[in-house]
Amino acid sequence: MPNNIQIAKKSWLHGNVVRLARLHFLYVVAFTVQTVIYDSWKLIAPNAVLYRWIVSASLLVITTFVWYVAKSHISSTAACRLLVWTLIIVDIAAASFNVYSQRGMASLAVALYTIPIIVAAVLRSRAAIFAAATLAVAAYSSTAIAYFVLNFNEGYKIQLYGDVGFYCAIFFVIAGLLAAVVRPVKAQ
Repeated sequence: MPNNIQIAKKSWLHGNVVRLARLHFLYVVAFTVQTVIYDSWKLIAPNAVLYRWIVSASLLVITTFVWYVAKSHISSTAACRLLVWTLIIVDIAAASFNVYSQRGMASLAVALYTIPIIVAAVLRSRAAIFAAATLAVAAYSSTAIAYFVLNFNEGYKIQLYGDVGFYCAIFFVIAGLLAAVVRPVKAQ
């Protein structure tokens, strides 16, 4: 049993990282269940199923790594921040995969970009929230435009730019709302 000195040295962020990783396990389960349902009803092609399983396995491996390291080995604030940013980056990558594989600007998976913005709020830093929103904007706009360019005639250019602009603005609105309620660590 750890003594009080060991407990006091743990970062204020440590418990939140462990909770974030646990919630990400639920995210992996939801993504995997969706893949199984889509595959069993033959809604997606076999190669798309393969790619979804690779993404699901990657999410599981990275989430397990973050959970294990946070649960067992680290206690410094800097290391905890690094683990949170690892989750943010993998969430943005997973959202980008989903948007691209579900027809770019027509994809409903654009909502997944809100997850890394919300995860960034755990860092209790307005700068981190807006940085995550900026990364989400960069990834979403690049992904939607790449799909449009590589699969021309699946929409109109004005629709592409209208949708990309709208959702990018929404990412910053969500970031602003979170920044309004997040108290920086130093202020407490």
